[in-house]
Amino acid sequence: MDTIALNHRSIRRFKAASVDYQALEDVARATASSEFLQSFTLIRVTDKALREQIAAISGSAVLQGDNGELFVFVVDCARDIALAPTGSDVHNFTNWNAFLAGCFDATLAAQNVLACAERSGLGGVFLGSILNDPQRMIDLLHLPRHTFPLLGLMVGVPDEAPQPKPRLPRALTVGENGYPQGDVAQVRAYDTAVAHYYANRGADARDESFTSLVQRHLTAAVHHRDEIGAILARQGFVLPQD
Repeated sequence: MDTIALNHRSIRRFKAASVDYQALEDVARATASSEFLQSFTLIRVTDKALREQIAAISGSAVLQGDNGELFVFVVDCARDIALAPTGSDVHNFTNWNAFLAGCFDATLAAQNVLACAERSGLGGVFLGSILNDPQRMIDLLHLPRHTFPLLGLMVGVPDEAPQPKPRLPRALTVGENGYPQGDVAQVRAYDTAVAHYYANRGADARDESFTSLVQRHLTAAVHHRDEIGAILARQGFVLPQD
């Protein structure tokens, strides 16, 4: 059993140290791909001014200063469309299947990079917060039509050792031949475990359970995320709702 994977922790503080980031880029490139179309692009952000602008979108302190290295994983159907003969019907590269395949490719590559980093003694944290303003990310990264910035990943040498967060019980998340049949008692027991974690962690201790976290999400700021559908349409994806 892979004990490193089972003890995954999000790392948000990194040491100033030399890291072979090109090796991680190669791991991303070697990741399994839907239909071998390789419908993602990886962008390593090294320009400080650009990173500061992305930090303003994300609102995450992890992006402040020289803390770690930032990668952005992009759904990319533009490269495939560019190879199509002039005048071709490119529906198969702009529909839901193509977009989801690009999401799969980008997400698998991101997870593969983080897993490799952790096995190498590094750490990282995913940044879904780049979606706080997708159009601004598109503009900042000069992304062409038929692409979309899906998620960010910070990687580096850990300068902290947080405790792993307790995960939902197996009975609530793993089913056999059908949807899992958990019960309220298991949720309550998990609430207790999560509350203990938040109350006793070294930094930012607070009174929080899983249920309260979920309920608070009902009124959380969505920033520009409600605009994602319209942005995808402007980017050339044809994703009908009916």
